[in-house]
Amino acid sequence: MARYDRTISPGGEGKITLEVRTKGYQGPIHKEAQVSTNDPRRPELVIGIQGEVWVPILQSPRRAALMGVLGDKIETTVDLLAQKPEPLTLEIVNVSPLDKFAVELKETEKGRGYELHIVNKVEKEDRYDGQIVLKTNYPDRAELLIAVAANIQGPIELRPKFLNFGKLPNEQLARMSERGTPLRRPLLVILNKGNDLQIAKCEIRDSVFKVVSTRTMKEGLVFEIQVEAVNAKLKKGMNKDILKIHTNQRDKPVLEVPIQLEVL
Repeated sequence: MARYDRTISPGGEGKITLEVRTKGYQGPIHKEAQVSTNDPRRPELVIGIQGEVWVPILQSPRRAALMGVLGDKIETTVDLLAQKPEPLTLEIVNVSPLDKFAVELKETEKGRGYELHIVNKVEKEDRYDGQIVLKTNYPDRAELLIAVAANIQGPIELRPKFLNFGKLPNEQLARMSERGTPLRRPLLVILNKGNDLQIAKCEIRDSVFKVVSTRTMKEGLVFEIQVEAVNAKLKKGMNKDILKIHTNQRDKPVLEVPIQLEVL
C-alpha cells in the first residue's frame, strides 16, 4: 500500500509512504514500488523496502506439499522452531481431512524445536488440500495452521484428463472449414515412473474426432497426441467421444480420454 503527494512544486519536496502488510510472511522480505513521473529525465524510478518479519514460531516450509507417484511412500516434514526465550509446547488439535493423510508431532529440541511429519494415505490418483491445527502455549500465537497441498500422480499421467473443445457457433465452424483451419487440441501422455513408455496405437470410438499426429517429446517418457474435430461430422448440440490410447504398460495398457465439443 502506498500514499504519496501527487504534485510537487518546482524545487520542492514530496513524500511517499510505503506500507507492507506482513501477515503470512516470516524472515527476510523485499518489496519494490514503481513510481511514474512527468520528469523527462527520470520518468520512472523504483523504491525498495526490505526488512525482517519476526514471528514467535518459525515454520519451514510455509506450506506442506505431498507430491509423488502412486505406489511410493509420499511424505513431507515441517520444522517448527521457537523464536521466544520461553519454552514452546505444541499439541495437535485438528487434522482435516482425516482420511487423506496421517500426522505425527515429534519434539527435536526440548522446548525449542518440533518436527511435524505428514504421510499421504490416499491410494488412488488425487489432488486435495488440507490443514493441520496446532495449539501452542504462546498467548500471542495460540494456534498454528499448517496448510497441506497434495498431488498424487498415477504412473502414467494425462494432461488434460478430459479434452474439452468448448462451445463454438455453427457459423464459426463453417468459416473455419471454408478456410481449411483445423480445430485441434493437444494431449500429453507422461510416464511418471519408469522410462520405457511406448504408445502402440490410438483409436476413437466414433468418427466425430480423429487423431492427426503422435510425436515423441521425450523418449520413453512424454508423448504428444493431437486430436482434431471432424467438422463435417459435427452435429448441433453436444458432440462426445472417447479416445483410447494403447500403451506397453502392464498396469495401464489402455488409457481412456473423454472428448467433447458443443456446437451452438
